[in-house]
Amino acid sequence: MSLCVSLLFHLNLSYSSIEVDARPELLVRCYWPMLRLLEGRPWLKLSVEASASTLEFIDAIDAGWTARLCELIDSGQVEFIGSGDTQLIGPLVPSSVHSANQRLGQGGYKQLLGFAPTTALVNEMAWSQGIVDGYLDAGYRLLLMEWNNPRRAHPEWSDELRYRPVWTTSPAGNQIQLLWADAIAFQKFQRAVSGELDLDSYVEWVLARDTGPNRHLFLYSSDAEVFDFRPGRYATEPDLDAVSEWERMGALLDALRQNELAFTTPAEVVRSESFTAHENVQLCSAQDPIPVKKQPKYNVTRWALTGRDDVGLNRICFAREQDLAKNGGSDEDWRELCRAWSSDLRTHLTAARWEARDRLGYDPAPSTISTGKGTIRTDSIPSPPFEAAVEHGERWLRVRTQGIVAVFDTRRGLACESFEALDSGCGSLFGTLRHGAFDSIDWAADFYSGHAVLEVPGRMRVADLGRASVSVLRHPDCVELSCEVPTGLGPLPKRVRIYAQRMEFEFGFSAWGERPMGSLRAGMITLVPGAWEGSPLFLRCNHGGEPERFDLVEGCNHAASVSPLITANAAFGASEAWIELGNNARRLHMSWSRDQAGALPLLTHRFVDGIRFCRLAFSLAEVDDTSVEGARLHDFCLGLTVKEGL
Repeated sequence: MSLCVSLLFHLNLSYSSIEVDARPELLVRCYWPMLRLLEGRPWLKLSVEASASTLEFIDAIDAGWTARLCELIDSGQVEFIGSGDTQLIGPLVPSSVHSANQRLGQGGYKQLLGFAPTTALVNEMAWSQGIVDGYLDAGYRLLLMEWNNPRRAHPEWSDELRYRPVWTTSPAGNQIQLLWADAIAFQKFQRAVSGELDLDSYVEWVLARDTGPNRHLFLYSSDAEVFDFRPGRYATEPDLDAVSEWERMGALLDALRQNELAFTTPAEVVRSESFTAHENVQLCSAQDPIPVKKQPKYNVTRWALTGRDDVGLNRICFAREQDLAKNGGSDEDWRELCRAWSSDLRTHLTAARWEARDRLGYDPAPSTISTGKGTIRTDSIPSPPFEAAVEHGERWLRVRTQGIVAVFDTRRGLACESFEALDSGCGSLFGTLRHGAFDSIDWAADFYSGHAVLEVPGRMRVADLGRASVSVLRHPDCVELSCEVPTGLGPLPKRVRIYAQRMEFEFGFSAWGERPMGSLRAGMITLVPGAWEGSPLFLRCNHGGEPERFDLVEGCNHAASVSPLITANAAFGASEAWIELGNNARRLHMSWSRDQAGALPLLTHRFVDGIRFCRLAFSLAEVDDTSVEGARLHDFCLGLTVKEGL
């Protein structure tokens, strides 16, 4: 038989829906039975993964479990897999935090296990090419990542790759090996263990994978806590029955062994000459910039824009990171920050654990736009005296500075009709595409720029596109347009500032109060198609490491709902709070203040009647199965400049 298999159990004592006082029960019901699977089965090998914080919590509860784990590692029956100090989403945090998480994790493993692992499981299977360097710097040489979602965006890949290790490359050009986990396989295993799938059918399914030379398959690569334990996270969780699931799992493994399957570990696979990696793949794409595990409802917005108050938590974490990066901090400071960025604080967190949080001085009050100006201004180079001409007609308000000509629609809440960078010499770069721009009836609408839309599925749609009375203020370095746009949720304060070479949009969403159970997308930038001909479009931003480039080839719509309960399907992480959209001739550089509101950019890219439609929207709220009412809305400021050339 040419198929070899592995079992990987992910341990997480910070699991969002498990109370702290239930942790000792987890050891009894899940972690000890997992290790006892090896008793009387010398042919069986397990891979066990846990963050350093989970190992720390386990050791404090039962040091005997940690000692037994070490014995099994020494005997060769267990390979320990690392993941960092805590389970956080690498592509969504600054590179300094991702690197600290891996460095501190390795220190914790050395202290508790006596060594630092060289294989890591990517947290929540949330991938970016940028996180590779952080793992390499920490000493990892092999990463475990899900196959199914990256494969969906890469039809050119051979299906045979799912059974073999491959190489992948960071934006800086550094390589690391990958070994694939399989969401379908682990869900099949889980169903067989729970009794939903009979043993014979499951064994038949596994043996059917043995149709090619030298194949490796993770039979399981997910949570240990789901066996013989029901945290009550889902209403559809199967009831526990009289037969222990760990006993049923043992019988299942015995049946596979009787069919001559060989059990192995990731390290053994990549050491084998039969599994030498030859292919080099890049997992990310504009359609799916941050692939994550399992079905489409599990997309990256669940750790940034939903939950009980992801945006508020991230705002505090970003502010703390900026302070540590500027002023320095101890390992304990960085460890506290990493744990405050835990993915489990951002999903199905129990009410008791939410009320008990106290890290980093979390404040539920919203951030608000400054009473001054230039909230996120980044240019510090002395500039010539500011010059501006303002023309205010019945509907249109036109502002011309040394480098910008921008026109705004006062009947549509200061939506940007056109924006021209004078140095580019190619007319308006973004603005409004009027009704009739496309022949297709599906696209018979006005597509604005510089506005915001809040949608509550099945209830309401609110946009800041009403008639506004605009005040024009002249400052020494900018022209400021301000108004309150009437909406169904009350007036929305809004300001636009036009500098010599840059522009800012500000939205006072805190005036609307509590976050509705809907999506909130602001600062839409709709490209004018004719201004971007000549070379392909691309996007650039950071995802936990060096900037990554995404070529816009295929169509995508991140803002499209997955279901009535899931309002977005993908997003860019933009972990350093900037993103660029453009081509080889020029780029729109957009930036925002992370400690005010950690927005995620959503891309829509289509060809309609042979014409390119391309828009970025900046999301401040989405809905999914983790969303809970009660959070406040935060104000948002988006800055925009034009950069010429590459």
